[in-house]
Order: sequence, then C-alpha cells, then structure tokens
Amino acid sequence: MPTIDLIKHPSNTGTSKRKGRGKGSGAGCKSGRGQTGQKSRSGGSIHPRFEGEQNPLIRKFPKFSGFKHHRKIYYHPINTEQFQELPDGTTVDMAFLAEQKLLPSKKRGLRVKLLGDGKLTKKINFKLHAFSHKAKEMVEKAGGSCEVI
Repeated sequence: MPTIDLIKHPSNTGTSKRKGRGKGSGAGCKSGRGQTGQKSRSGGSIHPRFEGEQNPLIRKFPKFSGFKHHRKIYYHPINTEQFQELPDGTTVDMAFLAEQKLLPSKKRGLRVKLLGDGKLTKKINFKLHAFSHKAKEMVEKAGGSCEVI
C-alpha cells in the first residue's frame, strides 16, 4: 500500500481563540464558561469520583474483602471417581496429581483431601493429606491403601 503524505489544509491552520481578553474580543467576560458556578472558576474542576450529595461508591463497600483465619487448614477436594480409569496398583500422590493437572495453579501450602464421591473398583494406593471416612472405606474395600502424609 503506498504511503500518502498528508498536507495541512489552509482552512485548518489558524491561531486559537484568545479567551478572557475583554468584551470586544468576542470571548471576554465569561470566556465561554457559562454563568457562575464551580466549573466557571479557575481551578474549579471536579474529580471523577465526585457524586454530589450521595455517599460515594468507594465508601459504600468494605475496606477489606473477606477474612482468612491463620490457623484454619484449607483442603483442595478430589473425588474418587476421577481415578476410576487408572490401572491397578497406581500410586496417587502430590507429584502424580500435579502431573495430571488436577491441582490449582497456586500450590503454596496446598493440602489435598480425598472425598468418596462416585465409585472406585480399582486397587489404587493414595498418599495424601486427608481422607473422608467414605473415601477411606471405598479405597480399602477395593484393595488399595490410604497413607496420610
């Protein structure tokens, strides 16, 4: 595509209108700012968050979102039905879960708990942080083992 050199048209080039230089200039007295008021004064700009008489939106919401107890242990849940397709004798640990991309992206201080949702008929060995009673029964009934790390 060829380049085009744009030329300023003579009608577009001119000096800007000098406001506030007396009534005879055509833009004196109020200088195009309307009548009186905050916006007509020099330095009378209103900041973008100003909302008039009502309580500003930034003050309607709480300062901090939520609360996380420093001693509570949060577990990432994983269900037994996710491992139904694995062959017998497989060991499921944190490295295996990370390899299969079953863990969230934030892994710092992550603990995993196995829940007994679904069916499990394969003999699988689990090495995780916690197990529900139902999941532990299911794994042991199928011939696998549950080891707490």
